[in-house]
Amino acid sequence: MIKTFAFFFRFKTVIGLLMLISGSFYITESEAADKIPICFYSSETNINNFKSLKMEFDAYLSKFGSYEFQPFDNRENFEKHIRDQKKIVILVSGWHYGKIRNQYSLKPLLVGILNGKNFQKRILLSGEKTADMDAAMKGSIASSGNAEYTKSILREIIAKKDAADSARILTVPKDVDALMSVGFDMAKAALTTEAAFNTLKTLDPILHKKLKILAEGKESLLPILASPQEFVQEAEKIMNILKNMPKDSAGMNIIKMLDLDGFKPFDPSSDDSKLEG
Repeated sequence: MIKTFAFFFRFKTVIGLLMLISGSFYITESEAADKIPICFYSSETNINNFKSLKMEFDAYLSKFGSYEFQPFDNRENFEKHIRDQKKIVILVSGWHYGKIRNQYSLKPLLVGILNGKNFQKRILLSGEKTADMDAAMKGSIASSGNAEYTKSILREIIAKKDAADSARILTVPKDVDALMSVGFDMAKAALTTEAAFNTLKTLDPILHKKLKILAEGKESLLPILASPQEFVQEAEKIMNILKNMPKDSAGMNIIKMLDLDGFKPFDPSSDDSKLEG
């Protein structure tokens, strides 16, 4: 009898523990489902350490509420994921935002800042051995952007559109790396930014003098934080979180991983004219 009671007691205890554990998993999954995602995809930069970026972003966001950073390395998967979602915030390049803003009924909230500016200008450069456009386009073009983005910019800044479409793209992690690729003869030309070219003057003044600008693009906005029109009011807290990130070291470290210095509110009166697409 005593053995039977002891067994029954242990059995109830195990069942109770299982129910408790099961309940805790259920709560965790429910809480995860309620998290507001900040979905990130960049067509302009080749970030190769998404795991570190997500871990640091999630840890930072957890201090302010139920938010989650979701990076994507594929445009198709990114756009498929955000389709028909209403409670969502996205962070994309200014170029990408211009392509999808109407289709997804998006409203711009913040725009990135780098060196005091919220815009950039793309430039095509070559080395001393490739001093003209025709020669440059016959070799590889180094770029931190993906092939789709790079060819789109090339079509805008060079006269021969077919040359842009058939260009061979060497994808590198950062804009400065594109310039270095030309210096190491890994590419004939580099599609990069004025800011990166100015940075090169400090990093490698000899290479900076050797490079020649072949073509320049128009001013375009840095990455944009946006949300569906009906979620703008609720997204205000996320806007404030990102605007204040540079005020502490942990936040600034994450911002630097995005190759930015911070964010500022989107100003339609001055920023609309720089939108692409």
